[in-house]
Amino acid sequence: MISRAEIEKTMGISIPVSSKMQEAIRSWSDLYTNESYWLIEDTVSLELASGIASKTAKFITNNGKSWITGSERADYLQQQYSDFMTNIRTKTEFACALGGVVFKPYLLGKRIKVETITADRFYPVEFGSDGEMTAAVFMERYTSGKTHYTRLEYHRLDAESGVYTVQNRAFSSKDSNTLGGECRLDDVDQWSGYTSNMVIRDVERPLFAYFRMPDVNNIDIGSPLGMSCYKKAAEHIRQADQHWEKIMWEFQGSELAIMAESSMFKVEQGKPAIPKGKKRLYRILNGNGNGDLFKEFSPAIRDSALFHGFNRILQRIEFDCDLAYGTISDPQTVEKTAEEVRASKDTSRSSMQEKQKALETALKHLVWIMNEYADYYKLAPSGNYETMFEWGDGIAIDREAEYARRLQLATAGKYKWEKLLAWYFGCSEEKAAEMIPEPAPLFGGDVNANAGLL
Repeated sequence: MISRAEIEKTMGISIPVSSKMQEAIRSWSDLYTNESYWLIEDTVSLELASGIASKTAKFITNNGKSWITGSERADYLQQQYSDFMTNIRTKTEFACALGGVVFKPYLLGKRIKVETITADRFYPVEFGSDGEMTAAVFMERYTSGKTHYTRLEYHRLDAESGVYTVQNRAFSSKDSNTLGGECRLDDVDQWSGYTSNMVIRDVERPLFAYFRMPDVNNIDIGSPLGMSCYKKAAEHIRQADQHWEKIMWEFQGSELAIMAESSMFKVEQGKPAIPKGKKRLYRILNGNGNGDLFKEFSPAIRDSALFHGFNRILQRIEFDCDLAYGTISDPQTVEKTAEEVRASKDTSRSSMQEKQKALETALKHLVWIMNEYADYYKLAPSGNYETMFEWGDGIAIDREAEYARRLQLATAGKYKWEKLLAWYFGCSEEKAAEMIPEPAPLFGGDVNANAGLL
């Protein structure tokens, strides 16, 4: 891994990220990819970290919809946006695992594509007074044979002047842990289209959007960098992995066996021969200690106590990660009062809604960048646009039950019909309003003329 110090020296910048924060990101990545330090010998990963990130991302994006409406410009933006939103759950999972991701748009022909950059591939450089990242270095790597190529893309916004600079530099090395010497961007085919230096004026915000997990950073106090959704659970995830290994050993160690005197077996090639397919059953002894020819080994299994302890660890992980009890633990053994279970569900729902708001903020910024690109490169006629969101409640819901609930509210005059149709069909309220039929006359003719018949 290329060191922060080498990037700082090469780019002539200072990266305000502590070594503790860098180590934390690395440890979160190791947890996610099942490479933590305790996974040695017989201890295997239960993949709890990746499972937690996946479930959290699903809770955030379940029933969620977002679209752009308002004009011909909005229609163009919607085309680009819908492509990006196709895999939003996967992008959200990366953010949950490593504390955040950056959405960085780029132009490809007449289309605007978006690169998702994980926390281990970008280095924050400057932040505004509101905590928004205003300068950063993004890293991309490519290996050809024994040569490792690295591209560093440096973005910086001067908030006072509105001048935005983008710098691209490429490096090649035989060692994957160093940048090596500088080379041409053209040395890597996919980088040949990048401009070495670009200056854009009158820019109000960074041309990249940072989706940050909303929890307070207690590793780098005051740092705007996000925290992994399983940051508090790392130690308990270790305990769960190691406890599971104990459970497996209990089953293996108590496996039924028959200890038999060697004289009870046929001799083949000068050695006692265990019958085919019975090697797990028999243990050959030269005298089993009490003169018996056979002795059964069948100890009691302590599975109940072990599984109880394992489940308590899982419940602690749920508490650490703002997950409702029973999300990863056994829901049939939740030893909590009804009030505690309800409180855990409320906590989970509140946490997911906070993360939804963080994602919404990042997506609005992303669409703003897309609109700036459309202006700068004249990709579509000017026009207003509005970014719409429909999140649900952050937890998987019964769509039919939710429809019945909203229908009841609309019938009672407490919910607009166009909102109901917009939610059901996934369209704007303007289009939904067009679907609502005009009142039909009771017996033909003018509606008002028949009003007195009621």
